[in-house]
Amino acid sequence: MMRPSIQQLALVLLLPAATATAAAQTEVERLKARVANHLPAAALGELRPSPLPGLYELSLPGQVAYVSSDGRYLVTGRIIDLETREDLTARVMARQRLSALEAVPEERMIVFDAESDPRHTITTFTDIDCPYCRKMHAEMDELNAGGVRVRYLLYPRAGFSSVSYEKAVSVWCAADQQAEMTRAKRGAMPDKRECPNPVQEHMALARRLGLQGTPFTITDTGRVIGGYMPASDLLESLESDKRGGKR
Repeated sequence: MMRPSIQQLALVLLLPAATATAAAQTEVERLKARVANHLPAAALGELRPSPLPGLYELSLPGQVAYVSSDGRYLVTGRIIDLETREDLTARVMARQRLSALEAVPEERMIVFDAESDPRHTITTFTDIDCPYCRKMHAEMDELNAGGVRVRYLLYPRAGFSSVSYEKAVSVWCAADQQAEMTRAKRGAMPDKRECPNPVQEHMALARRLGLQGTPFTITDTGRVIGGYMPASDLLESLESDKRGGKR
């Protein structure tokens, strides 16, 4: 009688685990379908077990909710690990933001590079006419000198038919986007230009990410900094991220 090979034995040992994984995935898909009957947006989201037994994490664009294992109850709010003090919901939201930004090529951004090898990369939705956006931009040299690479996405808060929107398009269409952005942030009216541009895409992404005002900055850890922060404080905040400290 032939003895089973090592490969055959490994296949036999792995089969129960693979079967269990497939069954669990099927159950998640069934639960997602039940939830989508009441909440159609769930069909577009991602459902997975949460750290809390009996609850599943429902990840939707710009938000996270939790669903009971029978699909009947939807829970909103945050899950905090009291032992580690970590906001587990914030971690999911950060992952969402980074994933959304990874889908935007840097060729569709206006980038101000760090003076040397960057220690941090931040992505900021900016409005040329926003006073606090202008304060942030006035400190660009300090940020770049401190190793911060700033990637701008354009969000004219006044909307599509506004002068701010025209400025955003004109800056994008300039031969030297960085120089024209700096001129516009200092109050100069950019020469009117038109060309294919991503401004409306930037605005749609900002709404998905929950923007409520400008500047709206997402750090390289996926954390949000809403509003203006002086360059020295911003640098310290980013360094605290790198150290894993509290912010």
